[in-house]
Amino acid sequence: MRKLLFMKTALFLSFILLLSGGALGQKVPSFRQYGAKVEKAKAKKIDFASHPRARTFRTNLSNALKSGVNFGGHYIVATWGCGTNCTESAIVDARTGRVFFPKELEGAGFGFCELGDESEPLRYKADSRLLVLNGFKGGDLDSEKTPCGIYYYEWTGTALKRVAFVKKKRTATP
Repeated sequence: MRKLLFMKTALFLSFILLLSGGALGQKVPSFRQYGAKVEKAKAKKIDFASHPRARTFRTNLSNALKSGVNFGGHYIVATWGCGTNCTESAIVDARTGRVFFPKELEGAGFGFCELGDESEPLRYKADSRLLVLNGFKGGDLDSEKTPCGIYYYEWTGTALKRVAFVKKKRTATP
């Protein structure tokens, strides 16, 4: 009888662990999974006509262009501040100078979440199409309903596609 009770308890606990495994042990994407061959592409100038907002941020974009490829094989992520715990970012194609302003990065917020060691608002690598945003996705910083956490995006060449999200505890309201 005790053996049967032990087996039922063990089976029940195993079942609970199996169900919670997706939430607790969620696999997050790695930069390696989204590899990109780094090119020495270098656009001579920014194509300010490629996006209506490009001319507004011409100094930030031109300075980023000088730094060279830092994302997705032949792209340049340009980031600048837009207030307390707020960043604005654009992605420039180093081959053509074309500028993209993904909505997820327009006024992205950080600093109001328990992120642990994830202190950088954005993480990306020259040899990967994966971009990691820590905090709040763009445009939603002031909304109390906005989930706070770590957003994982794949760059498709024209847009960011969310591939994973790890929710974190909100520590304050901006």
